[in-house]
Amino acid sequence: MRIWFNHWFSTAYHLINLIKLGDPEKFSFVGSGTNPLAVYLEACDEKYSEPNDISEKDYVDFCLEFCREKKIDIFIPRRGLTAICERAEDFANAGTRLFADKNAKLLRVLESKTKTYDFFLDKIPRIVPKVRTVRSVNEFKAAYEELKSSCGRVCYKLEKDEGARSFRVIDENTSQLCALLNAPNTKVSPETALEILSRYDFSIPVLVMPYLSGQEISADCLKTSSENIILPRYKNGRYSKVVFDRGIMELCQEILDIIDIEMPLNIQFKLENEKPFLLEINTRMSGGLQLSCKATGINIPSIAVNRLLGKEIPWSFPKDDIPTVVNLETPVCIGE
Repeated sequence: MRIWFNHWFSTAYHLINLIKLGDPEKFSFVGSGTNPLAVYLEACDEKYSEPNDISEKDYVDFCLEFCREKKIDIFIPRRGLTAICERAEDFANAGTRLFADKNAKLLRVLESKTKTYDFFLDKIPRIVPKVRTVRSVNEFKAAYEELKSSCGRVCYKLEKDEGARSFRVIDENTSQLCALLNAPNTKVSPETALEILSRYDFSIPVLVMPYLSGQEISADCLKTSSENIILPRYKNGRYSKVVFDRGIMELCQEILDIIDIEMPLNIQFKLENEKPFLLEINTRMSGGLQLSCKATGINIPSIAVNRLLGKEIPWSFPKDDIPTVVNLETPVCIGE
């Protein structure tokens, strides 16, 4: 059976190996991407290149033809995920199962942080932070001044982002002499933030919100026939630990009951005064999923792939103490 990973994170290397671990003789893996040195390609039996500058529609057409030509049985998309799901019937007609939820309308909501917050403001308002979506530098100034006066520290990020690449904390101390010996980090002064955003076209809106100073929690989840797998991973730099906190697990269950997604997903929270606030919901396997699997022995990628094929793999929550795990290093691929 042939499984295709299109353009993914480097950590897909570990996801592929987790599926292999669950059933090493059953699957072969096809990988593709715009970077021929992407390390996850080294875990694949076949590797191909993808077009780079291409419209969303044309990319989905490329994926559909790729599935037909390469006789793909299971397609695990990251790039173009929602647009691909909108054409789920076409992929089914080509004989390819999508490792993604079929509710494309809901995926469109969840891929937008603004729409996600609006959605849950009506469902679970207590978890929605005070956030402002801005589309100009003047709106940014107004939002910053409002939140600074009511909440103190303020941060911002692009409305569509992965891996918190655009996340910045506005900190007046960064322009003070005391910052001379500080290591580079995500803090910027108000002046620097304004200078940067004054040159930005706001083609992707910017979210301005209070800075949440507490623990970050990344919950890896999967619906199964027995009960939902919920693995809340508490992140602390390079270290992670799965903590089965009853309150967080009940909150994840409440969210899962509302959105009812069949495939693996990731729910991210940040605490403020021990109160959890929703950061985002990723409707795919997370970049750190292998850490949750390693810590608990619950192989979510393998369970999910087999479930897609109609086979339920037994699993159980661990009874022993959960170890702290260090971020698994992804091997570096050097070009030949």
